[in-house]
Amino acid sequence: MPVFPPPTPCALNSTSSPARDLFDAIPHRNAKPVPCRRRTRRHGGRTTISSSSPTLSAARDRIADDPTPRLFSALFKAASSASPSMGAQLHAQAVVRGFLDDAGSIILPTAILNFYASCREPDLARRVFDAMACTNAVTWNALIKGYAQAGRREEALELFLAMRRQSHVAPDRYTFPALLSGIGREQGGGCMQELGGAVHGQAIKSGLNRDPFVGASLVSMYAARGALDEVKVVFDDVDTLDPVVWSSLISAYVNCKEEEGALLTFYRMLCRDIKPRQFVYSSMFAVCGSMSMLEMGRQVHAHSLKSNTDKDAAMTNALLTMYSDCGCIRDALRVFNSNDIVDVVSYNSIILALGQHGHPKEATELYRQMNCAGLMPDDVTLLNLLSAFNHAGLVHEGLHIFNSMLDMEGIKPTYQHYACVADMLARSGQIGEAMKTIYEMPFEAEAPLWRIILGACSKHRDIRTGTKIAEMLFEMEPYEATNYILLGNIYTRLGRWTEAEKVRNMMEKRGIDRDDAFSWIEISQRTHRFGVDDRSHPISREIYRNLDRLIGSIKVAGYVPDISFAAHNIKKDRREESLHYHCEKLAFAFGDLATPSGDTLRIMKNLRVCGDCHCAYKYFSLITGREIILRDNHRFHHFNKGACSCGDYW
Repeated sequence: MPVFPPPTPCALNSTSSPARDLFDAIPHRNAKPVPCRRRTRRHGGRTTISSSSPTLSAARDRIADDPTPRLFSALFKAASSASPSMGAQLHAQAVVRGFLDDAGSIILPTAILNFYASCREPDLARRVFDAMACTNAVTWNALIKGYAQAGRREEALELFLAMRRQSHVAPDRYTFPALLSGIGREQGGGCMQELGGAVHGQAIKSGLNRDPFVGASLVSMYAARGALDEVKVVFDDVDTLDPVVWSSLISAYVNCKEEEGALLTFYRMLCRDIKPRQFVYSSMFAVCGSMSMLEMGRQVHAHSLKSNTDKDAAMTNALLTMYSDCGCIRDALRVFNSNDIVDVVSYNSIILALGQHGHPKEATELYRQMNCAGLMPDDVTLLNLLSAFNHAGLVHEGLHIFNSMLDMEGIKPTYQHYACVADMLARSGQIGEAMKTIYEMPFEAEAPLWRIILGACSKHRDIRTGTKIAEMLFEMEPYEATNYILLGNIYTRLGRWTEAEKVRNMMEKRGIDRDDAFSWIEISQRTHRFGVDDRSHPISREIYRNLDRLIGSIKVAGYVPDISFAAHNIKKDRREESLHYHCEKLAFAFGDLATPSGDTLRIMKNLRVCGDCHCAYKYFSLITGREIILRDNHRFHHFNKGACSCGDYW
């Protein structure tokens, strides 16, 4: 650990120069501030939050009217979020006006210190600190936090130790959160673990480990490392009704993919009459969306309304995404349209949702509205729009957006944009153009992108390109089951069963197991899960009897099983029968039994829906009169009256 000398306060008077020395060290202090692109407008009865702020001109007016140190202190608080260049100009004005010459004043220097720390300029913050005649816990905490959040954690720890050596300044409940603010972001190896543990130990020695504010920071730090056991220990140690600590615990469960733990913690909060904050509701919406628990999500939504919790942008966007992830795109649109204040993230969320549900025209219209409202699209906006075109097979429109990104929006394409375009081309059958895009992009192609092209080769039966990519992937990821499965699918769809069997044998020799497919459906707040040929459900006999009846009916209506989607290792005379008992068909047969005729069914699958089940679902919707919403690991399919929203393109 490098030696970092403790700060030494020095006197500041009218003849000394530390303040001016600091001003001289500010980079580009004479440069004109870069005009901000954000704007705020009223559009269609709502406020759109964008990027151009009148803060700078307002600050100039107020300084001209009433130039006092207290006014400068207030303006510094707004400068870090509004305009860093404005803060540098304010500092220069404070020096010129002599507001820093008062050795006994601590309010304005502290505001300047906080400004540089929040702008990730810890060295400039340190200069302000060194120039202060007297310091206290507030100034120490601000400086420590500045170094920690700038990623200079060891120097932050040295400052903490120096603070402890000061007899007149003791760490308080804000010191440890300041120190932990940088450590919690690091998910690295043993060094960060030891540092985090050392800070925890210091909190215990200081008797502050039971403080809710410190406890919440410790929970967040351990959660960022995925150390759920330590999270529980810290939480039990604090044992508080403080909503911040409970919010941190929920965040820890979400971060560690322990959704059930997050839901249970939320329930415990309600039982103890702890009012959830906006962040908690956002987390709960995200959990319900990821688990496709629509009824639970609706209950959480209703509770947020009853508790009169003020909605913020993050909470509203999480609610929108929850409804979309549960297959309710109309409800997602209703949330978006009822939101009084929208920002770029709001538009990004709804454009992504519309694309996943197969509504590219609506996504394009919202993109147009976004521009009309004065909001500047970012790289995520264009990626989501490209994804919408990709899902719908609108290659021409997608290429137009991609090729004009830099000229129209000033956004340079990232790896994700190139990958989306390559996927779009390959999915449409233009595998050669997709390969050309990959070779010409200014990035090294990663395995997941090659796997996308291999999947397209499987769909379009391009055995030549597919085998080359598969061989490459076998070297890059020798134990990734999907690579072998996709190659085997190419052989199967071409009727080359011997080669498909060789691929399966290769997997067995290397000890590679394929992921088990499963589907689930939520009925009356209970989730029912089904595997392939699964007979574990309590009413399994009734489910299979109903499924056999449904298969017979759709065959009469025109359904023809596609045995190319049967597993490689099944005997030829049983391949058609094996297709009947795929997990998504079992889930539908159960849903058809368990719900009133005509009700919409929402079914989820952990893997991509196979072509035979996709075809069967169209016929299921035709003969039962039901709307069926199927979410696989790639997109949503809305089946209605014998057709799918994807237009058989996915």
